[in-house]
Amino acid sequence: MPHLAPGGLAEEPIVKQLGAFQWQAVAALAAQPENAVLNDAGERLHVSMISVELGLPAGRGWDEFDEGDDLCFRQRTRVFGHKLVEGIFVFDREPIPEEELQTVRARDDLAQGRRPWAYLTHGFISRTGGGGWAKLEAPEAFLERPVPELPAMPAGIAEHLAVERSGVIEGFLNWPGAAELSHDSQPATFEYAIQPETDINAAGVVYCARIPAIMALASGVSCASACWPRCPSLWSPAWPLSTARLYYFANASREEKLHIRVQARFCAPAASAPSRVRTLGHFLSEPMCTGPPMACSCRARWWRRPCACRGR
Repeated sequence: MPHLAPGGLAEEPIVKQLGAFQWQAVAALAAQPENAVLNDAGERLHVSMISVELGLPAGRGWDEFDEGDDLCFRQRTRVFGHKLVEGIFVFDREPIPEEELQTVRARDDLAQGRRPWAYLTHGFISRTGGGGWAKLEAPEAFLERPVPELPAMPAGIAEHLAVERSGVIEGFLNWPGAAELSHDSQPATFEYAIQPETDINAAGVVYCARIPAIMALASGVSCASACWPRCPSLWSPAWPLSTARLYYFANASREEKLHIRVQARFCAPAASAPSRVRTLGHFLSEPMCTGPPMACSCRARWWRRPCACRGR
């Protein structure tokens, strides 16, 4: 039940769970408890999300997962340059053989499989400077013991650098081919006051796994407002996610407010055979979350199925 939203599995608790798995795997590689991973100066390190991607194979949906279902996760964690971590995940309701994950060598292989999947990148940070910015560090244990290393920079990190330079998410979903909504030339902007009880993590900044939920709320209201301006409340968290990609650039503290600017487009459904449940289309949204100058910043793009029609 804690992992569900109306209509199926919810993104936020899954991202939290994946982040916890990643942190546990990193601590195991360092042979230390999570709260004892230190740099060579003896300062405690945290792992901070740099990119997150969630995906579903064709024909699969978040609404397959219901209360009481057990989820099986398979994970592989590898390190790049001692300071960066890549996590590859597949999950499902049924047991997943270990050898199934062995065929997945990179992120692009995940999309070719038959399981729901996730791809995460993290960096090790210390909070020496305070505020929303932090510097990348290497755990001392990673300098002293062998760890599974990547031969090249993780795809999520390379793309993060490109998005930071250009402000554009390239090559993910067919943004140019989607129909513009009425407000697309003037993106909607929403303000969100940080809630310390639910949004702040142990490091005193906004928990990265909360950002998708905050941005999804703004995106949903924006899409509904464009399509049904007299009744934007038609947006529902039951609009299930199909795929999402997020990049994090900085963070914010409890005293600040987030500003989410949303661009959204609509994709008409592809032709299909008659069915009792028909998808009426997909919303493509690109929210950008910012805080005060030089504080929180996150850019995302995702594909959400807004509604379906049931018939005989």
